[in-house]
Amino acid sequence: MELRKTERTVLRGGKPLDLTDTGFELLLLLVSNRGQNFSAERLYETVWGEPYYYGANNTVMVHIRNLRRKIEKDPKNPVLVKTVWGRGYRCD
Repeated sequence: MELRKTERTVLRGGKPLDLTDTGFELLLLLVSNRGQNFSAERLYETVWGEPYYYGANNTVMVHIRNLRRKIEKDPKNPVLVKTVWGRGYRCD
């Protein structure tokens, strides 16, 4: 996978992926901070730029799931965007 920040595109196998702006921002944040855990609260407040609220956790989960469908070879066994149980998400 190749992330081109200035062009706001992501390539896999040389082909561009169709990411939403939110999906791109999530991926950029995680890739830029490899190995660092991000809680759903922190992801939401950083990417959406709004205070976290009770239902925001589901919003983050849905966007992560959609992102994985687009970037992972096997979204059910992700190797790029991982879930860290009890802590959140990270990119290794």
